[in-house]
Amino acid sequence: MYKQFRIYAFILLSGVFIGAQDRPPLQVQNLNDAIGNRSVSFIELLRQAEAGDKCAQYSVGNAYATGNGVLKNDADALKWWRQAAQNGLPEAQNHLAYLYERGVGVPQDYKEAVRLFSNAAEQDLPAAQYNLGHMYQTGEGVPVDYARAIALFRQAAAQGLAPAQNELGVAYQRGTGVPKNALAAFNLFRLAAEQGEPSAQHNLGLMYLAGKGTARNYAAAMKWLSQAADGGVTEAYRSLGHMYEYGNGVDSDAAKAVGLYRKAAERGLVTAQIELGYLYKTGKGVQQDLAEAAKWFRRAAEQGHPIAENTIGYMYCRGEGVGRDYRQAVEWLQKAAEQNYAPAQMNLGFLYQSGLGVPLNYAEAYKWFTLATNGAADDSARSRSALKALAQIMTTRQLRDGQGRTSDWLSRHNNVELAVQKTDAAGVDSYATAAEP
Repeated sequence: MYKQFRIYAFILLSGVFIGAQDRPPLQVQNLNDAIGNRSVSFIELLRQAEAGDKCAQYSVGNAYATGNGVLKNDADALKWWRQAAQNGLPEAQNHLAYLYERGVGVPQDYKEAVRLFSNAAEQDLPAAQYNLGHMYQTGEGVPVDYARAIALFRQAAAQGLAPAQNELGVAYQRGTGVPKNALAAFNLFRLAAEQGEPSAQHNLGLMYLAGKGTARNYAAAMKWLSQAADGGVTEAYRSLGHMYEYGNGVDSDAAKAVGLYRKAAERGLVTAQIELGYLYKTGKGVQQDLAEAAKWFRRAAEQGHPIAENTIGYMYCRGEGVGRDYRQAVEWLQKAAEQNYAPAQMNLGFLYQSGLGVPLNYAEAYKWFTLATNGAADDSARSRSALKALAQIMTTRQLRDGQGRTSDWLSRHNNVELAVQKTDAAGVDSYATAAEP
C-alpha cells in the first residue's frame, strides 16, 4: 500500500542563562604571602611555618605547588595546606575542600569537602560560602537544599563576590529557591558583570537583549555579550550570532552569524551545532551544503540532544547530506522519541505505519502517535489527525495492542517531561517537509 508520511525537524532558538564557568578556590587575601615577597626567603618562610604560623604554612604550600622558590612537590604542598587548614585558616580550608570536591591530589570525598567548606564559611570567607552553596545546590555530600544554597550565595554576594552575585541572579531569573524576579536578577548580573565576571556579562547581555528586568537595549547587549565572548564564555558567541542573524541592533549579517555559531559549535556547544547545521541546510549566510549540515546535526545528536536526533533522523529519511537509510533514521528518531520529544514520536509513528526501516506495525505506530499528542499545539494537532486516520484502518485487536503499548511506555516514564522543555527553549522555529517512501 502506498503511504505518505511527514518528517518534522525543529531548531532551538532560545538563550540560556548560565552560572559561573568554574569555581576555583580563592587564594589568601590580604596576607603577607612570601611567594611574591622577594624580601622574605623561602627558608625564612619555612621557619615561620614550622613555628606554627598558619599564614606561612599556607604560603609554603603554595610555593611547593607552584615551584616558586623551591622545587615543585605536590605532596609537600598538600601537607602544608592541611596544616594551615587544621590551624583554622579559612583560605586553606576552602582550598583543601576544593581538592576533595574535585578529587585533585586526594581521593574525591564530598563529605570532607562539605566539612571544610563549612568551617571556612563559618569564618565568613565568601569563596567558601559560594562553594558550599553549590554543594547544597547539587546535592554533593549533603541533601539538595535550595534555600540553604541561596542563603550562602546571598552571604557571599553581600561581600561582593562576583560569581555569587551571578549565581544568585540566575536563581532569581529561574525562580530556583526564590520567587522569580527579573529586576533583582538584572541588578545582580550588573554588579557581577562590572567586576569582570564573564558569565554575568553574558547573562546581563541576554537581559538587555530580551528586555527583561530592564528596557531592551541592543547596544548594551552587544557590549556585554562581546565582553563575555572575550572572557571565554562559549554561549556568548551563539548569542552574538543570533543578533547578527536576526538583525538585533545591527545590520542583519547571516555570514557573520555563521562564523560566530561556528566558534561556539567547535567548542562543543550543542545548540550552536544545531544552529550551524540549520544554516548549512538552508543555505542562509553560507553556500548550502547538506553534508556539512548533517555533520553538525550528527555532532549535536551524539550529545543526546533530541532536536538534533530528530533532525538527523529526518535527513536519513530524505537522503539529505547522507545516503537514504531508514534504519539509521529509526535509530536516531527512537533516541529522541524516548526523551518524549513529540516531533520524533510522530515521525517514528509514520515509519512504523509505513514499514520503513522497521517491520510495519500499526500498534507501535498508534503508540507513538498517541504519545506525540501531548506535544505543542501544532504537533498535537498533526498527531491527532494521523492517529485518527490510522485508527480507521486498525482492527480491534490492533487498537487494544496499541493502547497497551502506550500504557506500558507511560508507566515506565512516569516522571517524563517534554524534551524541548528540558532544553530551556523559550521559542522554537520549525520547518516541515513531506517525504514519500
